[in-house]
Amino acid sequence: MPEFVCGRHTVFHLLSAGRRKGLCLHLLKGSEQERAELVEIARKLLVPVRFEAPAFFSSKLPPGISHQGVALEVAPYPYLPLDELLSESFLLVLDEIQDPQNLGALCRSAYLFGVGGVVIPETHAAPIGPGSLQASVVAIEYLKISQVSSIAKILELLKKNNFWVYGADQEGDRTIYDEAYPEKVALVIGGEEKGLRRLVRERCDLLVKIPTVGKEIGSLNASVAGGVILSEIFRQKSKKNSKT
Repeated sequence: MPEFVCGRHTVFHLLSAGRRKGLCLHLLKGSEQERAELVEIARKLLVPVRFEAPAFFSSKLPPGISHQGVALEVAPYPYLPLDELLSESFLLVLDEIQDPQNLGALCRSAYLFGVGGVVIPETHAAPIGPGSLQASVVAIEYLKISQVSSIAKILELLKKNNFWVYGADQEGDRTIYDEAYPEKVALVIGGEEKGLRRLVRERCDLLVKIPTVGKEIGSLNASVAGGVILSEIFRQKSKKNSKT
């Protein structure tokens, strides 16, 4: 079913990315001049534009959402087949990340650190939606994302396609800084509460950890840990590429 994406910045980038079909752009009546840029890009893409009374936004959108008088009705997110990610050299695999904010933050880090694609499960995980989209600062619209039925099975497929699969785990065998990452890397981040599930953990080639102090307050949350590890893999890849 169609969904609403809100906010001037989010809507602008969603339209600019051209990933999803815009069905109708709703703008607050009287904001024609200050929203001219949105109107222009929407009309270039043949997206209908309607100017609405304040009552439209309060009746159609969730209470408390910051819409800034801008709401774009869009088609559902178009997940890609996994085959389209296999030619990449850097993938992020998310094992039951359930908080849309964490999903969005991880996707933002993935985009900024050069990840070629993201894999998420179909069940027991947050789907791509308005919350994750805003948390990603629209990076989701620029990423290749595949939704699969079994993360454990997909890891076996990735290994057959020459990916070295790393699982993030604070009980890992090596720190993220001690490992020299190969050409094709898939990083697996586990869910917020339990981390990597047993079958997923068993299918990883190596478990890596982030060295930390201050154990009394626990470990880093999933999105922060993912960002730290992605940054290190990106650093090493960039260093190798600069030498070639």
